[in-house]
Amino acid sequence: MEQPPTPSSPELPTYRSSGDVAADKITWRALVRAARRELVDGWEEGRREELARSLAASGVDLMRRYAVSQDRADLTGLCVTAFEPMRTEPPVDGLTRALQELGVRVLVPITLERPRLGWADLADPDRTPLGEEVLTGVDLFLVPALAISRAGVRLGQGGGYYDWTLPRARALSGGAPVVACVHDHEVLPEVPADGHDAIADLVLRPTLGVDEVPLA
Repeated sequence: MEQPPTPSSPELPTYRSSGDVAADKITWRALVRAARRELVDGWEEGRREELARSLAASGVDLMRRYAVSQDRADLTGLCVTAFEPMRTEPPVDGLTRALQELGVRVLVPITLERPRLGWADLADPDRTPLGEEVLTGVDLFLVPALAISRAGVRLGQGGGYYDWTLPRARALSGGAPVVACVHDHEVLPEVPADGHDAIADLVLRPTLGVDEVPLA
């Protein structure tokens, strides 16, 4: 698949621990958010749509390969979690639309009392909360991240929602893989991390596609 050309991306420094992980996370979240604003502010007209199409193609290909591994003829009836992207996040809305058109059920998070997440069907405009049991039918968890290490450790927004939710979700789903979606430049040798931080199985990037963890 031909990918859209990649303009120059922001550069993030190599992480060096200060000995205070909590302080390092605050610093790094600020760095990544600033780099994201720089990236998105520099996009020319139509760039977001190009990246959304590229990301969608890679994500659909991943789901097709998953379907084959489960001896399924197509994607109809599969279920994934995803998220509704903010302006500076990777444009996964193209992927979620494509999956819905192919018969995949897409669940999106609802914030409950911290650090719990609930879930609603993306097709439901009222975002009616669904019970935790809906996670038993999930085939793949597509989750946001600010950055991810080559070992798959996820740097999140700081609320702890996914760190709390994903272990339970994995158990309920029978071990469905976790795919972290980040911009191309947000895979780093290391990120500040605690032992409870969520670890992804795969990484999805707009122009670089899907890679398994650990990344080279």
